[in-house]
Amino acid sequence: MASPFHASLDTPLLDFDGQVWDTRAFCEAVCIQGAPGSGKSSASARYLRNAALKAGFGAVYLCAKLEEAGLLKAEIEAAGRASDIVVIDATAQERFNILDFAAAELGGEGFENNIVEVMRRMSEAARVASDKSASDGGENTYFVDNAMKWLTNAFPLLLVAEGSIRLSDLNQFIATLPNNKEELKSADWQRSYCAQVHMKVAQKSKENSEAGRYALRVINDHGIFFLTEVPNLDNRPRSSIASTLTALIYPFLTGKLNELFCKDTTITPMACRDGKLIILDLPTVRYGAMGAVAQSLFKYLFGVAMQNRPITPETRPVMLYIDECQNFLSSYDGDLLAMARSAKVCPVFITQDQPTFYAKMGEKDADSLLGKFGTRIWHANLSYPTNLAASELISKIEMFHFGETTSTTETTGGGGSQQEGHGGSSGNTSKTNTRGQSSSGYKDFEIPPDHFATKLRTGTKENNYKVDAIVVRGNRNWKRTGRHWIQAEFSQR
Repeated sequence: MASPFHASLDTPLLDFDGQVWDTRAFCEAVCIQGAPGSGKSSASARYLRNAALKAGFGAVYLCAKLEEAGLLKAEIEAAGRASDIVVIDATAQERFNILDFAAAELGGEGFENNIVEVMRRMSEAARVASDKSASDGGENTYFVDNAMKWLTNAFPLLLVAEGSIRLSDLNQFIATLPNNKEELKSADWQRSYCAQVHMKVAQKSKENSEAGRYALRVINDHGIFFLTEVPNLDNRPRSSIASTLTALIYPFLTGKLNELFCKDTTITPMACRDGKLIILDLPTVRYGAMGAVAQSLFKYLFGVAMQNRPITPETRPVMLYIDECQNFLSSYDGDLLAMARSAKVCPVFITQDQPTFYAKMGEKDADSLLGKFGTRIWHANLSYPTNLAASELISKIEMFHFGETTSTTETTGGGGSQQEGHGGSSGNTSKTNTRGQSSSGYKDFEIPPDHFATKLRTGTKENNYKVDAIVVRGNRNWKRTGRHWIQAEFSQR
C-alpha cells in the first residue's frame, strides 16, 4: 500500500522563526555548502530529509560514502517508512535496465538520438567521476563527438535488427566494423556480426509495411555510414573512436554493473511517484568512477521520467538527494533544476565549496547551475572563494562612519605702564573649545566573508549540538530580518 502524502505545493515543511518554508520553496531547489565537520549533513540536510519523509514524498538518494546508505535506512525506518525502502546495491535484488528504460521513455522510430543522449551523459559522467577538468577538450572532444556520431547511426540499425539495444550487441557491432573497403568484400567480414546486422535490416526493408519502409530509411540514412564513411577513415582516428566507445561501455559488459543495469528491470525511477525511497548504495569510494557513472545515469533518467508524465495537483512530490554532489554533476542538472517546480521535484545538492563546482563543470556552467537554486544554505567554511561568493550574493549595504573632532584655542592678551616709584601690569587669557562631528557613507558586506569562517557553530557537544547556517532565498524576505537572508539554528539531536 502506498504511503499517504501531501500533494499541495503550499504544504508547510519547516519553520524558520515562525516563517513557513513550504513544498513550493523545496521544489525551487536547495544547495547546501559547508566544510567537512560543519554540520551540513547532520543538521540542515537532515531537516530537509525528515521534512520530505514526514510529508510522504518519494525520493532518490545518491550515495558517495560507505556509511551513507545505512544512515539513510535508519532515518527512514525511524520515520515509519521502512516499507518504502528500495536499495540498489551489490546484492542485485533490485535491478534497472538503463537502455530498456531509455528506449521506452525516449526511443521509438526516429527518436534514437534520444538514446544517444543517454550515452553522452554516460561519457560526461565518466569525465566528472575521473576528475578530469570540464575544460578538457581538443583531441579527446573530437573522439567523443565522433563516437556519438557512430552511436547515432548504430542504434537505428540495432533496433531494427534486434528489436532492442544491448550494450553487448553494441560492443560486438563496433568490434566487427570494416577496417577498409577491401575487407567489405571478404568472406570473413560477410560472416561478422556487423554484416549480419546490415543484412537483417536490408531483409526487413523489403517488407511492404510501415516497418519495412522504416527499415529502408534506416539502411539509406544510417547503414551506408558504416559501409562507406567508416572504412574510408584513417586507421588512427577510426581505432581511437572505437576505443573511446569500447572504454565507455566496457564496465557495463560484465560484473555487478552489468547485472544491475543491463539485465532485467525490477525498479524504475517512476516508483518514486508511488512513494518509494530508492537508495543507490553504490558508493564511489568502493565502486570508483563507474559507481558514480551508474548513479549519474539513474539521476538523468529520473529527471527525464519525472517530466514525461502529466503533473496534476494530486501528483506526489519527490526528492532528489545528492550528498557529495561533486561526484555526480552534469551539464543536464541546470535543465533538471529549471523544471523542478513544474514537475514537483525537490532537488537537494550538498558539497563543500564553490571551487569544486568550477573544477567539475567549468566556471560558466557552474555559475549557471548555482544561479538556479532557489534556496542556498551556507555552513561554516574556511574556503575564502566560497565565503566571498556567499557575501556577494547576500550583497553590500550602505554603512556610515561617524567621527568627532575637538580643538582648543587659547588666547592671551595684556599691557602695562611704568612710573617713577610705581610698577604695575595688566592682561587677560581666554580659551575656546570647538567640537565638530562628521560622517561619511560607504558600502560593505552585510555579512563579511570571515563570518562564515569564525561565527557559525558546527555542532557537537562543545556547541550543545547546535549548528548555525546562513539561509538565503531568492526574491523573498524573512520576517525576522526583513532581508532575503537569515541566520538559522539547527540541532543535531
